[in-house]
This record gives sequence, C-alpha cells and structure tokens, in this order.
Amino acid sequence: MTDQPFNAAVCRSGACAGTTNRLLPLLRAATRRCPHGVLISVGCLLHAPRCQAPGRDSGAYLLVQPCGADRRPRGTAIGIGPVLTDADADAAAEWLAYANLDVALLAPRLRLSMTPDR
Repeated sequence: MTDQPFNAAVCRSGACAGTTNRLLPLLRAATRRCPHGVLISVGCLLHAPRCQAPGRDSGAYLLVQPCGADRRPRGTAIGIGPVLTDADADAAAEWLAYANLDVALLAPRLRLSMTPDR
C-alpha cells in the first residue's frame, strides 16, 4: 500500500457512469488500504466535448492530487483516464494503492495529459 497521502476525485457524471460503476468499488478498496487516502465522487472533471455527448460512455476519469497528511496539495495533480474496461479499472485501482503515486508506474494508456489544448 502507498504511504503517500492523496485526494482522488472520480467523475460520476452521466457520460462516465457506466464505467464508474465498475471502477468505484475498486477505488474504494484501494483507498481504504492507504492510511492517508481520500476518495471523492464529483461531477464532470473535464467538461470536454466527448464528455457531453448524450448517450455516450466516454469512460471514467480520475484526478489524483498528492498532498500532505494535512490535506494540503503537494506537487502536480495526476490525470487518469479514460478508464474504459475492467482491465483499466483494475490497473487504475492497483496503481492508486501500490505505486506510491509514481506516474511512471501507471499504464501509459491511462495517463491523461493535463496540458490544455490550444
């Protein structure tokens, strides 16, 4: 388990809901294994056109903010997604619980670029 404190926000908006149903129990279990982990369910994290398409499951997205034990942010937030499959959900939860928030250990397909499009 990771000893790095974090806040993890998972999108529960309509476009993400299908995948989130599989992902959320895994994230809850992963967060419980981390003494300083906090899991938060939120609305849309991206507000991207792909997330707004009606009837379309765009996959779930997470935003993980490393922080101190006092919950103050430390470092850059880590974007994860889209989580499209059960294998993606398993990989994201395992990374959260055991990779000590090392982005290099996150599956490349799950690394969400946090730089804005121009």
